[in-house]
Amino acid sequence: MRGYGMFEIKRIAGLLFAVMSAILLISCSNRFETKAKKQMEQTMNELAKDPSSLQISNVETVFSNDSICIFHFKSSGKNGFGGVSSSKMEYIYLTCTKADGKLVTYETVIKLDDKPSILKTARKDYLDKSLEPEYVKELSDNDRKAWHIHFAACLYMIAGGREVDSDNNNNIDNW
Repeated sequence: MRGYGMFEIKRIAGLLFAVMSAILLISCSNRFETKAKKQMEQTMNELAKDPSSLQISNVETVFSNDSICIFHFKSSGKNGFGGVSSSKMEYIYLTCTKADGKLVTYETVIKLDDKPSILKTARKDYLDKSLEPEYVKELSDNDRKAWHIHFAACLYMIAGGREVDSDNNNNIDNW
């Protein structure tokens, strides 16, 4: 039987570490996406005129990492006049660190019939490059794209998002 040298043991250990890290990264991302999807369904029920008539279909994850998840889907249900309306929608679930170091999660729903997708906005800014701070210009291409998506999502949150699981959501003065 052949003995293993120190180099081979280190190589095997490195490979094992890489595989375990990849599995952990995938499972964390999946948990974040699962949490985002659950929150999306809850929020859509809150927004529906008649939650019992709400139908969410064709849910597609268009972007997801460890701090942002974006879904496109079709929503239909009874409107205020008793008829049925349907729209293409975008849901953004975003976790940020506040100035005090606390993690906070925001969400927003965009009716794609009325506004462009966050990805379209981010792509335009990515191609323009004028909004990029110097440190972003040094990132890899994929990290630059993710930065632009996150940045555009933050701007959407300022205009029309809300904090998830916050007591302040019940008072419009605190939005």
